[in-house]
Amino acid sequence: MPRLTKRTHLSIAIAVALLGAPVAGPAVAGDADDAEKSPLTLWEGDGGSLLKGTFKAAAAYFMQNDSWFGQSEENLGVRSGSWWETYLHPGIEGSYVLGNGSAFYGRLSAVFASTNEIDAAGSNIPWDNVSGTRVEDAYVGWRSGALFESLGEDFLDVSIGRQQYVVGNGFLFFTQSSNGKNRGAYWMGERQAAKFSGIVKLKTGNWKADLVYLEADDNPYTNTRLGGVTLDYSISETIGGVGGGIYTVASDVETRDSMNVFDVRFSLFPFEALEAGDLLKPVKVEGEYVYEDNGDVLEASGWYLSAGYQWADVPWKPTLTYRYASFEGDDPGTSKSESYDPLFYGFNDWGYWYQGEVLGEYVLSNSNLLSHMIKLNVKPIESVSANLFYFKFRLDDAAASGVASRDFAEEWNLTLDWTATDYLTISAVAAYVDPDKGAREYTGGDDSWTYGMLYASVSF
Repeated sequence: MPRLTKRTHLSIAIAVALLGAPVAGPAVAGDADDAEKSPLTLWEGDGGSLLKGTFKAAAAYFMQNDSWFGQSEENLGVRSGSWWETYLHPGIEGSYVLGNGSAFYGRLSAVFASTNEIDAAGSNIPWDNVSGTRVEDAYVGWRSGALFESLGEDFLDVSIGRQQYVVGNGFLFFTQSSNGKNRGAYWMGERQAAKFSGIVKLKTGNWKADLVYLEADDNPYTNTRLGGVTLDYSISETIGGVGGGIYTVASDVETRDSMNVFDVRFSLFPFEALEAGDLLKPVKVEGEYVYEDNGDVLEASGWYLSAGYQWADVPWKPTLTYRYASFEGDDPGTSKSESYDPLFYGFNDWGYWYQGEVLGEYVLSNSNLLSHMIKLNVKPIESVSANLFYFKFRLDDAAASGVASRDFAEEWNLTLDWTATDYLTISAVAAYVDPDKGAREYTGGDDSWTYGMLYASVSF
């Protein structure tokens, strides 16, 4: 039986990983402060002009017991046990500052990625051992600097080419490419840039607006294109902000073609705004709601709400977060689809937005899914961060997945991340999944799924 959906980015269990989400190219290319720290700086000119090389490399080893609840061969066609993934990501980027303070910038990079043996998603069937090299970033841009002084620094930023577009915490926009299959390195997900994009960014005061057009670099290719407007308002640095967007999609996928997307989101410390006592000020609330409409073809929604609290003055600075997320599934009894299309979500942090380092990577996507997440984060020392996760997964519509029960599974994750040096990051992750009736019906298995991974990354 095929899995519920294919995935394009990160996974589970005992890991050594690079944390810190990649940032859209124009936000980092030509950053003078980064160049001063980089051993790969090639040239520095007047006014902050520079040219520097960049390099990232990683290797990961994956191990698991009773994958697909003991039925990996029955679900994937072959047995999935242990495997390796690696990637190399060299690049060159820079900026040239003009006399009026504005600057041209650009970046060019490529990703070589490989997978040895069958991954847990079965993404590299039938190739087994696969590798591929592709251009990743290839864009140029211009930002205004102090040219429009009354409107603020870098009021206008225009860029075109292959680049990643990120909004908020990646719920809707993070990865516009695909990994795995004949491209290799499914879990590592280093390929994230759109095939082509044009982005106009405007910012003044507390307001930011993006005019965006992008073409997905997915695999298999769906000729998906999107255009629209993103708007953000920052209330203050301590309180947070709100945002949203309106987009239109064209695609060879019937349910996507001519689809309109409406997005509203917020990330706030509400008691900062109310000037409440110190006890309540660390409360953080977040949420996002996406509504998709495509006439008689599709109408669906996806959303989440979360609340978190950090004890900053307590040893290890524990932070506790609860999140509920809902993504509609199709009702087979109606003429139109109610299946939420997650579009370009990606990995912003553990649990965002690959929910569960087993099921969220290899079995489930953010569609036809209801999830409860409890997350505890602690920081024993400045360079070490640990997370303990609990997930409860239910299907929005059991019939849409061909099963009778909506109760799918429970999953526990433990992650440990160590920033060993300025260039080396190591993480450890452990995961355990217990199937409920829905997962047993869907996969045919009833064993508990355990998983381990070792991953190390260097970045310059």
